[in-house]
Amino acid sequence: MNTIIKRTVAIAWTCCSVLFLPGCWDYEAINTRSPMIGLGIDPAEDDPEKIRVTMQFPILSRSTVGQTEGEKSGQTSAFQNQSAESYSLSEAFRAVQLKMDHEIDEAQLRVIVLSGQLSGEAMDNVIAQLMRLPKVNRLAFIVMTKKSAQTIVSTHGTEAAPMDFVQKAFMVRQQGYSINRQLWQYWRDSTQLGVVPVIPIITTKNTGDDAESGLAFDGVEVYRDNKPTLVLSKKETLFVNLLMGNVRDMGFDIPIGHGVMSLTDVRAKSRVRCTTKGSSIVLVDHVRVISTLGKIPDPSPKPLPPTQVTKLESEISQYLTQQLASTLEKLQKQQTDVVGFGRSYLQAHPEEEDRLKQQWGEMFQHAKLDVNVRVIIRSKGMLI
Repeated sequence: MNTIIKRTVAIAWTCCSVLFLPGCWDYEAINTRSPMIGLGIDPAEDDPEKIRVTMQFPILSRSTVGQTEGEKSGQTSAFQNQSAESYSLSEAFRAVQLKMDHEIDEAQLRVIVLSGQLSGEAMDNVIAQLMRLPKVNRLAFIVMTKKSAQTIVSTHGTEAAPMDFVQKAFMVRQQGYSINRQLWQYWRDSTQLGVVPVIPIITTKNTGDDAESGLAFDGVEVYRDNKPTLVLSKKETLFVNLLMGNVRDMGFDIPIGHGVMSLTDVRAKSRVRCTTKGSSIVLVDHVRVISTLGKIPDPSPKPLPPTQVTKLESEISQYLTQQLASTLEKLQKQQTDVVGFGRSYLQAHPEEEDRLKQQWGEMFQHAKLDVNVRVIIRSKGMLI
Protein backbone atom coordinates (compact mmCIF):
# COMPACT_ATOMS: atom_id res chain seq x y z
CA MET A 1 0.00 0.00 0.00
CA ASN A 2 2.84 2.37 0.85
CA THR A 3 4.38 1.67 -2.56
CA ILE A 4 1.16 2.67 -4.34
CA ILE A 5 0.97 5.91 -2.35
CA LYS A 6 4.58 6.77 -3.11
CA ARG A 7 4.05 6.12 -6.82
CA THR A 8 0.89 8.22 -6.83
CA VAL A 9 2.67 11.13 -5.10
CA ALA A 10 5.63 10.86 -7.51
CA ILE A 11 3.33 10.90 -10.54
CA ALA A 12 1.37 13.88 -9.18
CA TRP A 13 4.59 15.77 -8.42
CA THR A 14 5.92 15.06 -11.90
CA CYS A 15 2.70 16.31 -13.51
CA CYS A 16 2.83 19.50 -11.47
CA SER A 17 6.50 20.06 -12.36
CA VAL A 18 5.68 19.85 -16.08
CA LEU A 19 3.55 22.98 -15.71
CA PHE A 20 6.66 24.99 -14.85
CA LEU A 21 8.79 23.71 -17.74
CA PRO A 22 7.57 26.05 -20.52
CA GLY A 23 9.82 29.12 -20.70
CA CYS A 24 7.31 31.40 -22.42
CA TRP A 25 4.79 31.91 -19.64
CA ASP A 26 5.87 35.57 -19.25
CA TYR A 27 6.48 36.15 -22.97
CA GLU A 28 5.74 39.61 -24.36
CA ALA A 29 5.78 40.31 -28.09
CA ILE A 30 8.48 42.75 -29.20
CA ASN A 31 5.93 44.89 -30.99
CA THR A 32 4.29 45.69 -27.65
CA ARG A 33 7.45 47.29 -26.20
CA SER A 34 9.55 50.35 -26.99
CA PRO A 35 13.23 49.80 -26.15
CA MET A 36 14.75 52.94 -24.65
CA ILE A 37 18.29 53.11 -26.08
CA GLY A 38 19.26 56.61 -24.95
CA LEU A 39 18.67 58.90 -22.00
CA GLY A 40 19.58 62.59 -21.83
CA ILE A 41 19.38 64.48 -18.53
CA ASP A 42 19.48 68.29 -18.22
CA PRO A 43 18.54 70.71 -15.46
CA ALA A 44 15.03 72.08 -15.92
CA GLU A 45 14.87 75.72 -16.99
CA ASP A 46 12.14 76.94 -14.63
CA ASP A 47 12.64 74.85 -11.49
CA PRO A 48 16.15 74.06 -10.15
CA GLU A 49 14.74 71.07 -8.29
CA LYS A 50 13.52 69.44 -11.50
CA ILE A 51 15.37 67.70 -14.31
CA ARG A 52 14.51 67.51 -18.00
CA VAL A 53 14.66 63.92 -19.20
CA THR A 54 14.88 63.09 -22.92
CA MET A 55 14.40 59.48 -23.95
CA GLN A 56 15.36 57.99 -27.30
CA PHE A 57 13.55 55.10 -28.94
CA PRO A 58 14.46 53.39 -32.24
CA ILE A 59 11.79 53.27 -34.93
CA LEU A 60 11.19 49.59 -35.50
CA SER A 61 8.18 49.94 -37.79
CA ARG A 62 6.89 52.96 -39.72
CA SER A 63 3.35 51.66 -39.41
CA THR A 64 3.34 51.55 -35.61
CA VAL A 65 4.68 55.03 -34.86
CA GLY A 66 3.53 58.42 -35.89
CA GLN A 67 5.40 61.19 -37.53
CA THR A 68 8.85 61.71 -36.01
CA GLU A 69 10.87 64.87 -35.46
CA GLY A 70 12.96 64.15 -38.54
CA GLU A 71 9.95 63.55 -40.75
CA LYS A 72 8.33 66.80 -39.62
CA SER A 73 11.38 68.68 -40.91
CA GLY A 74 11.40 66.81 -44.21
CA GLN A 75 14.02 64.24 -43.20
CA THR A 76 13.74 60.57 -42.42
CA SER A 77 14.94 59.40 -39.02
CA ALA A 78 15.77 56.12 -37.33
CA PHE A 79 14.60 57.29 -33.92
CA GLN A 80 12.07 59.32 -32.00
CA ASN A 81 12.58 61.31 -28.79
CA GLN A 82 10.20 62.03 -25.94
CA SER A 83 10.90 64.54 -23.14
CA ALA A 84 9.45 65.31 -19.74
CA GLU A 85 10.32 67.50 -16.76
CA SER A 86 9.98 66.01 -13.30
CA TYR A 87 11.52 65.71 -9.87
CA SER A 88 12.56 62.08 -10.42
CA LEU A 89 13.35 59.66 -13.22
CA SER A 90 10.46 57.39 -12.23
CA GLU A 91 8.00 60.25 -12.66
CA ALA A 92 9.57 61.16 -16.02
CA PHE A 93 9.23 57.56 -17.21
CA ARG A 94 5.57 57.56 -16.14
CA ALA A 95 4.88 60.87 -17.91
CA VAL A 96 6.43 59.64 -21.16
CA GLN A 97 4.64 56.30 -20.91
CA LEU A 98 1.30 58.14 -21.02
CA LYS A 99 2.28 59.52 -24.45
CA MET A 100 3.11 56.11 -25.94
CA ASP A 101 1.12 53.05 -26.93
CA HIS A 102 4.06 50.70 -26.22
CA GLU A 103 5.58 49.74 -22.89
CA ILE A 104 8.93 51.45 -22.22
CA ASP A 105 11.74 48.92 -21.85
CA GLU A 106 14.48 50.49 -19.66
CA ALA A 107 16.55 47.30 -19.74
CA GLN A 108 17.66 48.13 -23.31
CA LEU A 109 19.28 51.42 -22.27
CA ARG A 110 22.65 51.83 -24.04
CA VAL A 111 23.88 55.38 -23.46
CA ILE A 112 23.25 58.02 -20.79
CA VAL A 113 24.09 61.65 -21.66
CA LEU A 114 24.56 64.01 -18.71
CA SER A 115 24.66 67.78 -18.98
CA GLY A 116 27.69 69.50 -17.50
CA GLN A 117 25.26 72.09 -16.07
CA LEU A 118 23.87 69.64 -13.53
CA SER A 119 24.70 70.68 -9.98
CA GLY A 120 26.59 68.33 -7.68
CA GLU A 121 23.39 67.57 -5.75
CA ALA A 122 21.45 66.89 -8.95
CA MET A 123 24.25 64.62 -10.18
CA ASP A 124 24.13 62.71 -6.87
CA ASN A 125 20.39 62.23 -7.21
CA VAL A 126 20.52 61.17 -10.86
CA ILE A 127 23.27 58.57 -10.38
CA ALA A 128 21.59 57.21 -7.24
CA GLN A 129 18.24 56.87 -9.04
CA LEU A 130 19.81 55.16 -12.05
CA MET A 131 21.49 52.64 -9.76
CA ARG A 132 18.34 52.04 -7.72
CA LEU A 133 15.82 51.54 -10.53
CA PRO A 134 15.71 47.75 -10.96
CA LYS A 135 15.11 47.67 -14.72
CA VAL A 136 17.77 50.21 -15.79
CA ASN A 137 20.79 48.68 -17.52
CA ARG A 138 23.88 49.32 -15.36
CA LEU A 139 26.10 48.44 -18.31
CA ALA A 140 24.92 51.49 -20.25
CA PHE A 141 27.73 53.82 -21.30
CA ILE A 142 27.78 57.23 -19.66
CA VAL A 143 28.95 60.45 -21.38
CA MET A 144 28.76 64.17 -20.61
CA THR A 145 28.38 67.26 -22.75
CA LYS A 146 29.10 70.96 -22.31
CA LYS A 147 25.95 71.55 -24.36
CA SER A 148 22.49 70.34 -23.44
CA ALA A 149 21.99 66.59 -23.35
CA GLN A 150 18.79 67.04 -25.35
CA THR A 151 20.84 68.52 -28.22
CA ILE A 152 23.14 65.48 -28.28
CA VAL A 153 20.26 63.01 -28.15
CA SER A 154 18.47 64.88 -30.98
CA THR A 155 21.42 64.96 -33.42
CA HIS A 156 20.42 63.87 -36.93
CA GLY A 157 23.85 63.72 -38.56
CA THR A 158 24.32 59.96 -38.11
CA GLU A 159 22.74 57.23 -40.22
CA ALA A 160 21.66 55.29 -37.13
CA ALA A 161 20.11 56.65 -33.96
CA PRO A 162 22.61 58.91 -32.16
CA MET A 163 22.83 56.71 -29.06
CA ASP A 164 23.26 53.61 -31.21
CA PHE A 165 26.20 55.38 -32.90
CA VAL A 166 27.77 56.19 -29.50
CA GLN A 167 27.44 52.63 -28.28
CA LYS A 168 29.04 51.18 -31.41
CA ALA A 169 31.87 53.73 -31.21
CA PHE A 170 32.65 52.58 -27.68
CA MET A 171 32.71 48.95 -28.80
CA VAL A 172 35.71 49.66 -31.08
CA ARG A 173 38.93 48.59 -29.35
CA GLN A 174 40.94 51.63 -30.50
CA GLN A 175 39.91 53.86 -27.61
CA GLY A 176 43.13 55.62 -26.64
CA TYR A 177 41.70 59.13 -27.06
CA SER A 178 38.68 58.45 -24.87
CA ILE A 179 37.90 56.44 -21.76
CA ASN A 180 34.94 54.08 -21.75
CA ARG A 181 32.77 54.46 -18.68
CA GLN A 182 29.69 52.44 -17.89
CA LEU A 183 27.13 53.50 -15.31
CA TRP A 184 28.29 51.04 -12.67
CA GLN A 185 31.94 52.03 -13.19
CA TYR A 186 31.23 55.72 -12.57
CA TRP A 187 29.19 54.85 -9.47
CA ARG A 188 32.01 52.62 -8.22
CA ASP A 189 34.70 55.29 -8.73
CA SER A 190 32.55 58.04 -7.19
CA THR A 191 31.92 56.01 -4.03
CA GLN A 192 35.34 54.37 -3.54
CA LEU A 193 38.40 55.80 -1.85
CA GLY A 194 41.59 56.57 -3.74
CA VAL A 195 40.24 57.26 -7.23
CA VAL A 196 38.45 60.16 -8.94
CA PRO A 197 35.85 59.33 -11.64
CA VAL A 198 35.97 60.55 -15.23
CA ILE A 199 33.32 60.78 -17.94
CA PRO A 200 34.04 61.01 -21.68
CA ILE A 201 33.00 64.28 -23.32
CA ILE A 202 30.76 64.16 -26.38
CA THR A 203 29.99 67.08 -28.65
CA THR A 204 28.46 67.88 -32.02
CA LYS A 205 30.49 68.61 -35.13
CA ASN A 206 29.76 69.80 -38.66
CA THR A 207 29.77 66.78 -40.97
CA GLY A 208 29.81 68.54 -44.35
CA ASP A 209 28.43 71.22 -46.62
CA ASP A 210 24.84 70.40 -45.74
CA ALA A 211 25.47 71.82 -42.25
CA GLU A 212 24.24 68.65 -40.54
CA SER A 213 25.78 67.84 -37.20
CA GLY A 214 27.43 64.59 -36.23
CA LEU A 215 28.83 63.40 -32.92
CA ALA A 216 32.46 63.30 -31.81
CA PHE A 217 34.39 62.57 -28.61
CA ASP A 218 36.53 65.32 -27.15
CA GLY A 219 38.65 64.01 -24.26
CA VAL A 220 37.28 63.41 -20.77
CA GLU A 221 35.93 65.44 -17.88
CA VAL A 222 37.27 64.74 -14.40
CA TYR A 223 34.60 64.81 -11.70
CA ARG A 224 35.20 65.49 -8.03
CA ASP A 225 32.29 65.38 -5.58
CA ASN A 226 30.13 64.80 -8.67
CA LYS A 227 31.08 68.20 -10.11
CA PRO A 228 33.11 68.84 -13.31
CA THR A 229 36.61 69.78 -12.17
CA LEU A 230 39.16 69.35 -14.93
CA VAL A 231 39.13 68.72 -18.69
CA LEU A 232 41.72 66.40 -20.18
CA SER A 233 42.32 66.87 -23.91
CA LYS A 234 42.34 63.91 -26.27
CA LYS A 235 46.14 63.79 -26.15
CA GLU A 236 46.19 63.93 -22.35
CA THR A 237 43.52 61.25 -22.30
CA LEU A 238 45.82 59.04 -24.39
CA PHE A 239 48.59 59.50 -21.81
CA VAL A 240 46.18 58.64 -18.97
CA ASN A 241 45.21 55.48 -20.84
CA LEU A 242 48.89 54.62 -21.19
CA LEU A 243 49.34 55.17 -17.45
CA MET A 244 46.51 52.70 -16.82
CA GLY A 245 47.65 50.27 -19.53
CA ASN A 246 44.36 50.58 -21.43
CA VAL A 247 45.65 51.24 -24.97
CA ARG A 248 44.84 48.48 -27.45
CA ASP A 249 45.28 48.17 -31.22
CA MET A 250 45.75 51.84 -32.07
CA GLY A 251 48.37 54.06 -33.64
CA PHE A 252 49.70 57.55 -32.97
CA ASP A 253 52.46 59.92 -34.07
CA ILE A 254 55.47 60.89 -31.97
CA PRO A 255 57.76 63.90 -32.61
CA ILE A 256 61.39 62.77 -32.73
CA GLY A 257 64.05 65.42 -33.29
CA HIS A 258 63.04 67.46 -36.34
CA GLY A 259 60.70 64.81 -37.71
CA VAL A 260 57.69 62.69 -36.82
CA MET A 261 57.50 58.94 -36.53
CA SER A 262 54.46 56.74 -36.16
CA LEU A 263 53.68 53.63 -34.14
CA THR A 264 50.84 51.28 -34.99
CA ASP A 265 49.24 48.22 -33.39
CA VAL A 266 50.17 49.70 -30.03
CA ARG A 267 49.42 47.67 -26.92
CA ALA A 268 50.23 48.92 -23.43
CA LYS A 269 50.54 47.20 -20.08
CA SER A 270 51.16 48.95 -16.79
CA ARG A 271 51.82 48.18 -13.16
CA VAL A 272 50.33 50.84 -10.91
CA ARG A 273 51.56 50.91 -7.32
CA CYS A 274 51.80 53.36 -4.45
CA THR A 275 54.71 52.80 -2.09
CA THR A 276 56.39 54.66 0.73
CA LYS A 277 60.00 55.81 0.90
CA GLY A 278 60.80 57.13 4.34
CA SER A 279 58.08 59.66 5.11
CA SER A 280 57.25 60.22 1.43
CA ILE A 281 54.67 58.53 -0.79
CA VAL A 282 55.88 57.39 -4.20
CA LEU A 283 53.55 56.94 -7.19
CA VAL A 284 55.01 54.06 -9.18
CA ASP A 285 53.85 53.32 -12.72
CA HIS A 286 55.99 51.22 -15.04
CA VAL A 287 54.48 51.06 -18.52
CA ARG A 288 55.40 48.56 -21.24
CA VAL A 289 54.48 49.54 -24.80
CA ILE A 290 54.62 46.96 -27.60
CA SER A 291 54.14 48.30 -31.12
CA THR A 292 54.90 48.08 -34.83
CA LEU A 293 56.88 50.72 -36.66
CA GLY A 294 54.67 52.59 -39.11
CA LYS A 295 56.74 55.62 -40.12
CA ILE A 296 60.22 56.95 -39.38
CA PRO A 297 61.60 60.50 -39.74
CA ASP A 298 63.87 59.35 -42.58
CA PRO A 299 61.67 59.18 -45.72
CA SER A 300 64.00 56.83 -47.62
CA PRO A 301 62.55 53.28 -47.83
CA LYS A 302 65.61 51.42 -46.62
CA PRO A 303 65.78 48.63 -44.02
CA LEU A 304 66.71 49.68 -40.50
CA PRO A 305 69.68 48.07 -38.77
CA PRO A 306 69.08 46.73 -35.23
CA THR A 307 71.11 49.58 -33.71
CA GLN A 308 68.79 52.15 -35.29
CA VAL A 309 65.72 50.33 -33.97
CA THR A 310 67.22 50.31 -30.47
CA LYS A 311 67.89 54.03 -30.72
CA LEU A 312 64.30 54.72 -31.80
CA GLU A 313 62.98 52.65 -28.90
CA SER A 314 65.09 54.68 -26.49
CA GLU A 315 63.96 58.03 -27.94
CA ILE A 316 60.28 57.04 -27.89
CA SER A 317 60.58 55.72 -24.35
CA GLN A 318 62.11 58.99 -23.20
CA TYR A 319 59.43 61.08 -24.92
CA LEU A 320 56.54 59.04 -23.51
CA THR A 321 58.06 59.02 -20.02
CA GLN A 322 58.21 62.83 -20.08
CA GLN A 323 54.62 63.15 -21.35
CA LEU A 324 53.20 60.70 -18.84
CA ALA A 325 55.03 62.39 -15.97
CA SER A 326 53.80 65.82 -17.15
CA THR A 327 50.19 64.57 -17.33
CA LEU A 328 50.46 63.05 -13.87
CA GLU A 329 51.86 66.31 -12.48
CA LYS A 330 48.83 68.16 -13.89
CA LEU A 331 46.55 65.72 -12.11
CA GLN A 332 48.53 66.17 -8.90
CA LYS A 333 48.08 69.96 -8.98
CA GLN A 334 44.31 69.47 -9.11
CA GLN A 335 44.37 66.64 -6.52
CA THR A 336 42.56 64.38 -8.99
CA ASP A 337 43.81 60.81 -8.87
CA VAL A 338 42.07 59.30 -11.90
CA VAL A 339 44.58 56.43 -12.24
CA GLY A 340 43.79 54.86 -8.86
CA PHE A 341 47.07 55.16 -6.94
CA GLY A 342 45.08 55.75 -3.76
CA ARG A 343 43.18 52.53 -4.25
CA SER A 344 46.49 50.69 -4.49
CA TYR A 345 47.76 52.46 -1.36
CA LEU A 346 44.60 51.51 0.58
CA GLN A 347 45.02 47.84 -0.33
CA ALA A 348 48.54 47.89 1.13
CA HIS A 349 47.61 50.05 4.14
CA PRO A 350 43.97 49.33 5.11
CA GLU A 351 44.61 50.70 8.58
CA GLU A 352 44.91 54.22 7.08
CA GLU A 353 41.40 54.29 5.61
CA ASP A 354 40.24 57.16 7.82
CA ARG A 355 43.31 59.19 6.92
CA LEU A 356 42.76 58.62 3.21
CA LYS A 357 39.14 59.81 3.50
CA GLN A 358 40.34 63.15 4.78
CA GLN A 359 43.76 63.67 3.23
CA TRP A 360 44.30 61.60 0.08
CA GLY A 361 44.00 64.63 -2.19
CA GLU A 362 46.87 66.38 -0.43
CA MET A 363 48.87 63.16 -0.09
CA PHE A 364 48.51 62.56 -3.83
CA GLN A 365 49.45 66.16 -4.63
CA HIS A 366 52.76 66.01 -2.76
CA ALA A 367 53.74 62.44 -3.68
CA LYS A 368 56.93 61.73 -5.61
CA LEU A 369 56.85 60.15 -9.06
CA ASP A 370 58.48 57.01 -10.37
CA VAL A 371 57.19 56.81 -13.94
CA ASN A 372 58.99 54.74 -16.55
CA VAL A 373 58.05 53.72 -20.07
CA ARG A 374 59.73 50.90 -21.96
CA VAL A 375 58.95 50.74 -25.68
CA ILE A 376 59.44 47.54 -27.65
CA ILE A 377 59.22 47.65 -31.45
CA ARG A 378 58.32 44.06 -32.26
CA SER A 379 58.22 44.66 -36.02
CA LYS A 380 59.84 47.18 -38.35
CA GLY A 381 56.97 46.87 -40.76
CA MET A 382 57.18 45.21 -44.16
CA LEU A 383 59.32 46.52 -46.99
CA ILE A 384 59.13 44.31 -50.06
